[in-house]
Amino acid sequence: MKQALLNAGCIKKFESALKFELGHFYLYSMLANKMQMLGYFGAYDYFIVEREEEIGHYQKHISFLNDEGILPKLPTLVPETDSATSLKEAIQMAYDNELDLLKYYREMYNEEEEEYAEVGQHLLFFLETQRTAVGFYGDLLATMESEKNNPNINMIIDKKLKELA
Repeated sequence: MKQALLNAGCIKKFESALKFELGHFYLYSMLANKMQMLGYFGAYDYFIVEREEEIGHYQKHISFLNDEGILPKLPTLVPETDSATSLKEAIQMAYDNELDLLKYYREMYNEEEEEYAEVGQHLLFFLETQRTAVGFYGDLLATMESEKNNPNINMIIDKKLKELA
């Protein structure tokens, strides 16, 4: 049996990070389904890609923890109850969730990187990923706000999301 190379507190933080990543998988699944129902097929395609990236992030943590001699507990998730009723609400939900995770990874990095350099190194990928996600969704929200009088803004954003999917 492998020896755990991280203390219990650090493992617990990773278990919370795993819960965040799986929660984002479910969030993007819900948003994709809702966008499909509303006829925003570009957003649907984009959120499907995002959903798959979240599972990749989850697995990246699992592989790292395996190298550290740890098999974390599988998190229990609460089903999403909040459902977006518009493209803007969906983007706002994505922004809010990605920002929450960025803040979590910042805190985790600050608390763990001094004792465990490899944890800090591992988290740099996630910090960069969250920074770019927050920036991207923030840019979309800013565009939607600045173009709120444009009756075609939702279709313009949906087309952009389709191109990026």
